[in-house]
Amino acid sequence: MHIEISGLTKVYKGGHRALDGVDLRIDGGMLGLLGANGAGKTTLMRVLTGTVRPTSGRVAVGGHDLATGAGRTAAKRMIGYLPQELTPYPDLTGREFLDYLALLKGVGGRRARRARIDGLLAQVGLEEEGGRRIAGYSGGMRRRIGIAQSLLGDPRLIIVDEPTAGLDPEERMRFRSLLASLGRDRTVLLSTHILDDVGQSCPHAAVLDRGRVVFQGRTGELAQAAAGRAFEVPADAPLPADAAVVGAAGAERRIVTDAPPPGARPVAPTLEEGFTALLRSVRAGERP
Repeated sequence: MHIEISGLTKVYKGGHRALDGVDLRIDGGMLGLLGANGAGKTTLMRVLTGTVRPTSGRVAVGGHDLATGAGRTAAKRMIGYLPQELTPYPDLTGREFLDYLALLKGVGGRRARRARIDGLLAQVGLEEEGGRRIAGYSGGMRRRIGIAQSLLGDPRLIIVDEPTAGLDPEERMRFRSLLASLGRDRTVLLSTHILDDVGQSCPHAAVLDRGRVVFQGRTGELAQAAAGRAFEVPADAPLPADAAVVGAAGAERRIVTDAPPPGARPVAPTLEEGFTALLRSVRAGERP
């Protein structure tokens, strides 16, 4: 599944420019879309799913141009979407919720729907929980039933917006593993501000900042934006004015800086340090 985006701009009423000339190509597998809150990630997801019309630019999903009604209709059949805020009907069981959505999507007859739902519940690890009311589901279980509903039409593109926010570490690992398995034979676009989710599951990443793409490439390459700028210093050491503290462990702090203080030890940069260094460079006008 190929996605081609060129010159994509979205300006909301009042003049807020959520997307500003986005150019992006996705050729399959898993891509992590990173960015701070307000970077434009959710607007981009909504444009791709056809729920928001762009102000200008071109978007093609699987060769279908979203500028045309026929293109949007064809593309929507190929897309499964898990929004950041999915509110399943709490009084329905997981199985009833999926059956209701399958009816709306025109998934086969009753027997076909049952077989499809059984398979999806097993796929997301809820085969023993399908008969429980969603009101009793944990946050992670609700995310997994959300993924199941996104797969009802057997989409070739799955778009997931901030799926692990608020989950405990065990559920986050389970969810990342599920997404990685889906990315083996589908295109998965994972939008998040949690860098660890992308580092653990996405071979490729793109970074949005203030509505613009400022990086696209292999996820490991993003860490190299902090090459020569990542250091470890004693926790009680004075920091230079430009230092960004990225992490701390015991008596040490990890920082990103262009002016390391005396005693600072260079370290191999992490993804978080690369992301921090990239945005600092972008906002200082060093990169487009």
